Amino acid sequence: MFVPDANSESNITNINGLKQTISKKLANEAISEESPDIFSKDTTESHLPLSYISHQRELHQMQLAIEELKRDLKASEARFHNVIAKNADSIVVVNKKGLVCFVNSSAQHLFGCKDEELLGKEFFGNLVVEGSACDLEINTDIIHQVGKTELPGMRVVQTEVEALRKDRENAIVEMRVVETEWEGKMAYLATLRDITDRKRTEEMLWLYSRAMAAASTGIVIADATTSNLANIYCNPAFAKMTGYSQEEIIGNNCRLLQGNDTDPEAVDQIRQALQNQSQCTVVLKNYRKDGRAFWNQLAISPVRDRKGKLTHFIGVQMDVTKGKEAEEALQISEAKSREQATKLEVALNQLQQTHSQLVQSEKMSSLGLLVAGVAHEINNPVSFIYGNLTHLDNYTQELLYLLKLYQQHYPHPVLEIKEKIEAIELDFLMEDLTQMLSSMNVGVDRICQIVNSLRNFSRHDESAIKAVNIHEGIDSTLLILNHRMKATGSTQAIQVVKEYGELPAVECYAGPINQVFMNILGNAIDALEDSNKERTIQEIRDNPSKIKISTSVVDDNYVEIKIADNGPGMTEEVKQRIFDTFFTTKPVGKGTGIGLSISYQIVTERHRGEVNCVSEIGQGTEFNIKLPIRHLT
Repeated sequence: MFVPDANSESNITNINGLKQTISKKLANEAISEESPDIFSKDTTESHLPLSYISHQRELHQMQLAIEELKRDLKASEARFHNVIAKNADSIVVVNKKGLVCFVNSSAQHLFGCKDEELLGKEFFGNLVVEGSACDLEINTDIIHQVGKTELPGMRVVQTEVEALRKDRENAIVEMRVVETEWEGKMAYLATLRDITDRKRTEEMLWLYSRAMAAASTGIVIADATTSNLANIYCNPAFAKMTGYSQEEIIGNNCRLLQGNDTDPEAVDQIRQALQNQSQCTVVLKNYRKDGRAFWNQLAISPVRDRKGKLTHFIGVQMDVTKGKEAEEALQISEAKSREQATKLEVALNQLQQTHSQLVQSEKMSSLGLLVAGVAHEINNPVSFIYGNLTHLDNYTQELLYLLKLYQQHYPHPVLEIKEKIEAIELDFLMEDLTQMLSSMNVGVDRICQIVNSLRNFSRHDESAIKAVNIHEGIDSTLLILNHRMKATGSTQAIQVVKEYGELPAVECYAGPINQVFMNILGNAIDALEDSNKERTIQEIRDNPSKIKISTSVVDDNYVEIKIADNGPGMTEEVKQRIFDTFFTTKPVGKGTGIGLSISYQIVTERHRGEVNCVSEIGQGTEFNIKLPIRHLT
């Protein structure tokens, strides 16, 4: 881009003066273009005087000098026109009457006309319009001196005018006018520079400035080239938000808003953004000038020049105290709601557990009543049979003894008696009758044991804490579950291994403790049955299903009951949840998920004991139950 000389008008004026001087000199000299060459002849043959020859030589030298001056003048004029033609600014020469005498190509482009359309037109008021210039009389002194120049008497004016353009929007130009000479007469040289874009930019900047000043959010601009990031601007909203005046803010930085309890993480995030020259948005606690706290939502953005160099930071700040307080109130409300929901959920779970326990307890109570009733009803006839078996055995023995006496004293009975003896096989009958009575005694004893076990399991009449024999409770439970552990046509028997230690009587609720044994042993039998379904007969024979029950006294004050099986075991996830209410791994309709949960509560809550589970996949499962020997209140 062509950049004109700062003193281009002065140079143009000097060149024009030189042109006028040379023209005057040529007019005064009137030297002929065809002067004779006095040196073309031999001076020795000439009869002219030497003075005349010397004068002619001087005229010839002067003619050569004039020719050289003409060439220099043409070169100067060419440079003059080249400077004007190639000048990036529009140049217009206006005569004393205000008519255009000359325009360069930039001026033609500015006005959108060719030179022939512009030459001879009135310049002031027709091509350019400026408020104070429209009413001036061209024939008068229209140019007022506004500054000092190097040449005495030269006047210069500089102003902004509107250039009236053909078929285009008018342009705002910066016009500088100086006095000059053109073709021997006084004229004005006007230099025009299109500043339309600059003016529009200034207007936009002014609008932006007004928008920033009218914005409700606080805006602050910091100088990124200073070490302390000093503020160079803040809008009224920022001053109103913080309580500081603009004078107090300018030159300072925004750290004056921070307090001792300002979030260090937010401050560190701001520091990192400033160091990395990046954007960031944080919400932090700030303080006004009067010490009142407010929540500030701060958005920082870096500003770079056209070369990408960081120059400023813009901070947009918004007072979000009300929103923050509403958010905190909402969080508190949500926390209270969650707490209430948690309490309701716990209450609901407790209600469900209580309901399940009541249902289970009612079932067990009903079962206990049924078992107790059955045991009572069986016990009456069995007691009658058991009480008469002794007499029956005595009577039978006496009759058999009498029969032997008859055979001893009457070895040859009559034919009819002999035939009857052979028909009924009297010898076998006498031997088998004795064995039958013995078997009946064994059977009645077994029935009595079953009745006692049923009564011991139900414990319907023992709702209070009493010292009981734990082994009797385990045996009673095993007796009730015995039918599930016997071998059938499709399953093998489950072996029960007892390793009972010497246990003292334990103070406990006998019925609920028997319920615990029933639940754990029932689950062990279920696990073994499910495992056997996945194994072959040979595998079952090689590793038969087994339940091992061992008891011992630990820590002098507790008894420990271990019930282990060699079933498939369970995963860690299942093991962590086996005591949860309604959790079960059994199919729908087979398990309720409350047996082990109730057992856990019976042991831990009602007896202040412990119950734990140890299990691994493929290694079986073992339940450890610890009960205090003396009930803990």
